[in-house]
Amino acid sequence: MVAGLVDHDVAVRVWRDRPGSVLVRHVAAETSVRRWVDGIATDIDLLHGCVSCTVREDLRELLAGLKGHTVVLQLDPLLEPDAVRRKLGIDVECVITVLDAATWLDDALGDASMVSDQRTVAQVVVAQAEAADVLVLQGDADERTLAVLDRLAPGAHRCTPETVVARRSTRPRLMPLTPECGVSTAVFTADRPFHPARLNDALDSLLDGTVVRSRGRLWVADEPDVALHLESAGCGLHVGEGGPLGGRTTQIVAITLGEPDSITAAFAEALLTDDELSFVDSIRKLAI
Repeated sequence: MVAGLVDHDVAVRVWRDRPGSVLVRHVAAETSVRRWVDGIATDIDLLHGCVSCTVREDLRELLAGLKGHTVVLQLDPLLEPDAVRRKLGIDVECVITVLDAATWLDDALGDASMVSDQRTVAQVVVAQAEAADVLVLQGDADERTLAVLDRLAPGAHRCTPETVVARRSTRPRLMPLTPECGVSTAVFTADRPFHPARLNDALDSLLDGTVVRSRGRLWVADEPDVALHLESAGCGLHVGEGGPLGGRTTQIVAITLGEPDSITAAFAEALLTDDELSFVDSIRKLAI
């Protein structure tokens, strides 16, 4: 599976290196998706107005007919690998993401919106990079960009378009915690809930243009039985239900070019105080 919000010929290179493989490519239009299979084009109507849904459903049927073949799949530039391979029920040998080394970090920190939907460019390029087993860098990346990629896609093999190889990462995908080239990892944990209003203020610390990616599991006082899932990329943020709370803990991890202590301090200030926690406990006892 080959992804990337950049023009490239990487999928063709991989296909040529795999004799007998089939090259499948999807490109989204306004009301349809055009699919090529070894150069033969077919137009597919959009399902629910969703490109990811359309490609995924098309692949289910197409791949069933290509059973036994190696398929090199070039995704539409707007698509995220995880959104497509989810629930496909097939083995994806390798995810290759192609990026413009000179501009990727600016895109990953920015607030530009996608023309096609409500996502930001940052949300797309960050999701594409972190899903990669292989990162293909077009052009030269500075040390700061490489340090970010080390944390965003730990264990991913890095190469150029001329030296690309399709291989699943076998190295441990452990995120470095030591600062490097001004890039740090902020880790925040707590065993008490957030005050909902102060949490909203704390979330701003992730949207100041220095945080590449954050993920978290949140415990909020007014939702005592529900875990909230936090995810941000650049200046794009999403918080939604993440299932039953389970253990009453919060954990947030953020890759930042800013000061990690300012992030952890902002979230620490958003927790319930001792007095607020006692009041909440008293209300719960009365309810029981």
